[in-house]
Amino acid sequence: MTFFACSTDNEGSNDELETSALVGTWNMTDVRFSEDPNDSTLILADELVDQLVQENCVLVSFTFTADGTVSSTDRLNFIEFNAGPMGLDVSCPTESESETGTWTLEGNQLTVDDGSGTTETLTIALEGNTLIIAGEDIDANNYAGAEVVFTRE
Repeated sequence: MTFFACSTDNEGSNDELETSALVGTWNMTDVRFSEDPNDSTLILADELVDQLVQENCVLVSFTFTADGTVSSTDRLNFIEFNAGPMGLDVSCPTESESETGTWTLEGNQLTVDDGSGTTETLTIALEGNTLIIAGEDIDANNYAGAEVVFTRE
């Protein structure tokens, strides 16, 4: 899992409102691909995510707190599936990876510092209870070129 980051000096009430809008727990609920009907890898990833989300499986979750800490849980690397005559057989992974760090938000630029000196910057889209993050910031190997949609719990 990749954390994302940028530095900020939160000034003015607009930044504070945007920061408070991110506080909460966000669960991955969709992956939007610019689908290429010939790219079987993207089609398979889309089908797996759709099936697991329908089963209320939380594959990736972020919790942003008002004190500037963030924690994440990621099950993507533990997905196992079998293709059979009835379609895909996939269960919600029981294993996960967790990380913690600190975060700041300035406009649509989110900064996450993992505490070991690694920070990453990304541009997010935040509208109400929907947060969109570029797929490569979640999983560069499987979701490059996608948008990962999160919904506030």
